[in-house]
Amino acid sequence: MRVDRVPYGELPAATRAALVARVGAGEGVPVTAGSGSAFASWFWPGGVMVFVKGMPVDHVDADRLEAEAAIAAFLPPSAPKVLWRESAGGWLLVCFQGLVATQWTYFGDDGDHVGSVAAVLAELSEHPAPGVVTMTAWERWGDYCDPCDEPLLVGDRLVHSDPAGSNFMTEPGGRVWMIDWSWALRGPGWVDAALWGFRLVLDGRQTPQEAARWTARIPAFAAAPREAVAVLTRAEAQSWEHEQAKGMTELADTIAAARAWAEHWATP
Repeated sequence: MRVDRVPYGELPAATRAALVARVGAGEGVPVTAGSGSAFASWFWPGGVMVFVKGMPVDHVDADRLEAEAAIAAFLPPSAPKVLWRESAGGWLLVCFQGLVATQWTYFGDDGDHVGSVAAVLAELSEHPAPGVVTMTAWERWGDYCDPCDEPLLVGDRLVHSDPAGSNFMTEPGGRVWMIDWSWALRGPGWVDAALWGFRLVLDGRQTPQEAARWTARIPAFAAAPREAVAVLTRAEAQSWEHEQAKGMTELADTIAAARAWAEHWATP
């Protein structure tokens, strides 16, 4: 869900006071990228950059930010650290390690960092899901599957579930970070690679065949049953079609890419 941003000056007085106590006076530098939080800004307490996200505690998506803060201690090294969380003035504030990096990573087949993203996803595919992660892959995509397909989407690995180009930040030296863990779930280790292939087609304008060559670099995906990949990619495409039917606009390219990726795996 897209969330409208609230400027620093329009935050409740108690929320601003909590920020001043934590990061000093001033509104920092507002972040324009992203749409999942009501407040987002960089600050430099003591000369060290940090990133603060915030949501009203009564917002329908406030639990997503709470979930991101709760999982932080269990994430792989490619995830920025959470430094603190605080509730003040009816808002939840979560402070993350600041990154000097691009706000998104180019996914074209000729991209300099696609291989580094593959390495991050390979590491993630082996990472166990902690107990605080209760959402499952089946709960996420089961409505778009045949009930008999449930065993194909059962697993105990940590799944990010949204490996879009905007959720990877690349430092000048080439290190890739994976951000925004608010939709983390548990499932098979190959799921993120399967979703990444769709994003390579959408964000990187790759062909399904090109995208498949990159996803094959991730051992968990290379070993995944083709039937299972076909079930998930079809469900992901149908989920976007469902969002369009509910009234979400500007999804034509997304749906076309998701369908193309799913059709690639539906073909023996």
